[in-house]
Amino acid sequence: MNDWQTYLADLSRIWPEITLSATVLVALVCDLLLGGRDTRFTGYVTLFGAALSVYFVAQDLAAHGGGAGQSVFGLMWVDGFALYFKLLLGLGLVCVVLLSIFFRGFQRDGVGEYYSVLSAAALGGFFLVSTTNLLMMFLALQLLSISSYVLAGFMKRERRSSEAAMKYLVYGALSAGAMLYGFSLLYGHCGSLELSELGKAFARNIGPEGETLGLPALSVVVAMVLVIAGFGYKIAAAPFHFWSPDVYEGAPTPVTTFLAVVSKAASFGMVVRFFSAFDQDLGTVHLSQILAALAAVSMTFGNLGAMLQDNMKRLLAYSSIAHSGYLLMGVAAMVTPAGAKGATFGGLMMSGGQAVSFYLAAYLLMNLGAFAVVVYISNRYGIESVDRYAGLGWKAPVAGAMMVIFCASLTGLPPTFGFIGKWALFNAVLEKGLYWLAVVAGINTVISLFYYFRIVKALFFRGEEEAFPSPRAGVPVLGLMTLLVVLGALNLYYGIWFPQVAELISRLTI
Repeated sequence: MNDWQTYLADLSRIWPEITLSATVLVALVCDLLLGGRDTRFTGYVTLFGAALSVYFVAQDLAAHGGGAGQSVFGLMWVDGFALYFKLLLGLGLVCVVLLSIFFRGFQRDGVGEYYSVLSAAALGGFFLVSTTNLLMMFLALQLLSISSYVLAGFMKRERRSSEAAMKYLVYGALSAGAMLYGFSLLYGHCGSLELSELGKAFARNIGPEGETLGLPALSVVVAMVLVIAGFGYKIAAAPFHFWSPDVYEGAPTPVTTFLAVVSKAASFGMVVRFFSAFDQDLGTVHLSQILAALAAVSMTFGNLGAMLQDNMKRLLAYSSIAHSGYLLMGVAAMVTPAGAKGATFGGLMMSGGQAVSFYLAAYLLMNLGAFAVVVYISNRYGIESVDRYAGLGWKAPVAGAMMVIFCASLTGLPPTFGFIGKWALFNAVLEKGLYWLAVVAGINTVISLFYYFRIVKALFFRGEEEAFPSPRAGVPVLGLMTLLVVLGALNLYYGIWFPQVAELISRLTI
């Protein structure tokens, strides 16, 4: 096979990425031709492109399953892990585009170029979860990040949106520099940008007593701390969460949804892919202890911070920090050398990385649903305050009932998908002997019950007579309500028939 044939063969393996690239260009051209007058049409074009990319991912997943995969240009792998995460990202993008089409603020401001930038951000996520090369990982992360900075400031008439974008940019630039320096140190130590080669290089340099042989101990510590700091910023884990509450509150709600769901899923795909190369502590760098401590701090800070919030988007921002802590439990279990290779879950063996992947599916459904309710109430009643939700469950019973399901799932109560996801994570950390972390997570789950069901209390237990906002006339509700019901039903369905997802994830090579 000559070089040209090899090039075409590699291109044929990344149809989802090619589709999203075309969507970026087509959405931009549509907006230019329409002059920003019909943003809904541009939204539907983007929706078609996103759905088509999901189709290609599902087709590849059905054909290749959880196999070892194939290399693309020597920079990416099309394997079961990448395909699964791209499926999550694609489905999340479809839902965010729908929320954007329904969002009243975009209809008013006419920001058609938004859809092009949104597609570019998703494209960065697709590359991010596929690559095993540090340089490609950094470039993909920057495509996702820079697009996200632009998205956060899209409500140009609102000062808080511009402020959110500026904060996001400043913190993002700092974290990107730290991560890049960490990557450069790793490359300098190991002489390769490939994750597999980095893992082998470190494995060869760990002595019988856990000491680092042939590598400068302090430099290794600095490199891994910088990389973890960069990752921690992107997944909004404490103490690298500074940007999250302000950006989530100031950004348009569909953008907040994208950052909380799609961007976070892509970032955790990157984290799991990176740490899967290091299945043990690196001598002087105790990865398991560092990640377990970050998990405990994140879930505790996030849940305590959420209890003090009244704005729904800000509350969900702190909730997102807490969920980063729960997800880091699985990553800590993945790099803990003690115990068995994986935990038994639903009759299947599941490693820490697989537990993270499973929980992200639940996180996608429950967080998309919660933000969809926020969009619905914001469109219909113009409010985002929990206190002003008083009695709205009686005026909008479908949205209220769905919010109860999403809050139960976010808390981790049966029979929801969120409960099963937390069960998988607890199973993974207990199997690796991280009992103290499981206790901290259990306490935090109880704490989260208070602020999630404060929302339910406001919706249903303060009386219909207290619901003072009047619905806005002429606001379409059918499409958004249909999305709410579908997401709520899926949360309950996979809370009972979860083996379908668990069996798929058990085949992923993590």
